[in-house]
Amino acid sequence: MWLALTALAAGIGWFLLRRWRSSLPVDERLTLRYWRDSAIVLGAYLLLVLAGAGITRIMVGFNRSGWADLLMVAFFAVWVLYGAVWLLRFLPSSRPRPAWLVRSRGWLDALGLLALAALATGARML
Repeated sequence: MWLALTALAAGIGWFLLRRWRSSLPVDERLTLRYWRDSAIVLGAYLLLVLAGAGITRIMVGFNRSGWADLLMVAFFAVWVLYGAVWLLRFLPSSRPRPAWLVRSRGWLDALGLLALAALATGARML
């Protein structure tokens, strides 16, 4: 019963979304190359997240303290967020990017790399 109601609500939502989307103006800059490049960058980001999960698992090991696990959870969160910054840098956009995002060796990179190094070192020392 709930499955049928969920499917019905999803179908109505999809119909309304398509009706709303068809009324919006089409941006001529959104070409096939734009969507292809977006898919490639998103796939690279997902591989980066998977690599971060692997690094986290290897660094924690199997017989570690609870504090090391907590630090590695924070390490993985910083890893994902820092990867999101690079995702925003490489993702195709139809608008100009802000200056704080474009500078690849700015304060944001230093902060992210320093946090990653500190969390990984702290987890290995525990």
